[in-house]
Amino acid sequence: MDPFTCFLACAALTLLYVGVLYVHPRTRPSVTASRDDDDVIKARVAAISLSSVFSGLATAWILSSDGSMSSEYILTSLRIWPIPPAMELFRSSLLITGVLFIGPLVEKIVFSNGWKYLMTDTEIALTGWIGRRNYIIGPLTEEFVFRVCIVSIELASGMSPLRAIFVSPLYFGAAHIHHAYEVYLVQPDLLKLALLSSLFQFAFTTVFGWYATFVFLRTGSFWQPFIAHAFCNSMGIPKFGSKLDGPVWHTHVYNVLLVGGAVLFGVLLYPLTMTPNAVI
Repeated sequence: MDPFTCFLACAALTLLYVGVLYVHPRTRPSVTASRDDDDVIKARVAAISLSSVFSGLATAWILSSDGSMSSEYILTSLRIWPIPPAMELFRSSLLITGVLFIGPLVEKIVFSNGWKYLMTDTEIALTGWIGRRNYIIGPLTEEFVFRVCIVSIELASGMSPLRAIFVSPLYFGAAHIHHAYEVYLVQPDLLKLALLSSLFQFAFTTVFGWYATFVFLRTGSFWQPFIAHAFCNSMGIPKFGSKLDGPVWHTHVYNVLLVGGAVLFGVLLYPLTMTPNAVI
């Protein structure tokens, strides 16, 4: 596959992932229906799930050298099977990502609500459609399409793993730009804010995409970037430069942990993500 065909294939998967949201009135952004309404979420989940299955099948066909499309081939070529051992999953997804978020973890568990935070988030994820979208279906479909499918196509085209780490997240970031239209549709007077918010989201998701792509290539599995993505969504964006509630020393400890966690993350990133199935 030549580079231009690779670009067309990756762009098509990105457009399909976003485009299905604009096909049907129930999934299309609307002034009268919030994206957080249960009915809207259910319809969007169905549309995104179908498009993700199609993207997976199309990717498996592209990767197949002889046209074989057995279930075993599809699952292995898309890095869904085999599922890594539990400790390998934990080490190369939750542990390394938790190191980066050690400050927010301490703030939420020690300084705030204790372990009730984890229980509440788990309950929301399992019982509410907003939680299912944010913590399960969103990370699952996004990692499947933008990591498994797009990165696999890039590697099949001859792109180096290092270049794929930095190129593939651009599609992931671009897929979030349409949120500016959703904000503008509801509040037309906030066009500038919508554009700035979308620009920030593009930058943030692109940077996260670098990490998720690295994890995918280091583990050779769909599951680790999915788990890391779900965990990051549950943690949110760290409060850089913000004062925490409570004693002032909470804020000082939090800031020290943010810096220390980032340094330790850099040190441990390569060894903790080392697995037998690594692409790099």
